[in-house]
Amino acid sequence: MSYALVHYPNINTEHINQIRQRYDPQFDSIEPHITLVFPIIESINKNHLIFHIDKILSKWKIFPIHLQGLQKSWDEYLFLMVESGKVEMIKLHNELYTDILAKYRKDNLLFVPHLTLGKFIKDTEVLLQDLAEAQRLNLNYRCFVDKLHLINIADEQRSIIWSKEFALRN
Repeated sequence: MSYALVHYPNINTEHINQIRQRYDPQFDSIEPHITLVFPIIESINKNHLIFHIDKILSKWKIFPIHLQGLQKSWDEYLFLMVESGKVEMIKLHNELYTDILAKYRKDNLLFVPHLTLGKFIKDTEVLLQDLAEAQRLNLNYRCFVDKLHLINIADEQRSIIWSKEFALRN
């Protein structure tokens, strides 16, 4: 089992889910989300983790984000990018990966705030068709980062066992 910290954008996800249903292996496991702390093994103490997240978030106010633009990752995933609010998301991500989470930080990977739309095959022709389909949907959303959710994931089924909500200050 593992823990992750995610934000579920308060947006209409109908078009996003049209893509995710076909291409995202996690479609049935989790709603569209932006990951701030990537899955870490459960050997970390849950209460210490909750305390750490509470301490970091106690300094954070609600902030706006704008989701727009598509980008393919190095490992064939298609991302809906966080355009405005990106700097704040990166700062929050970096603050979360301190203290008890510092050893889980992957310094060799740049954090790119995004919402995953799916994993696409390497066949260039099919990829271009899929990308054109996603672009036709003109995904463009504005919302606020007002809550984060610590989720506990059963690795075998990739299903969420429980979730704890954290609210940012007004």
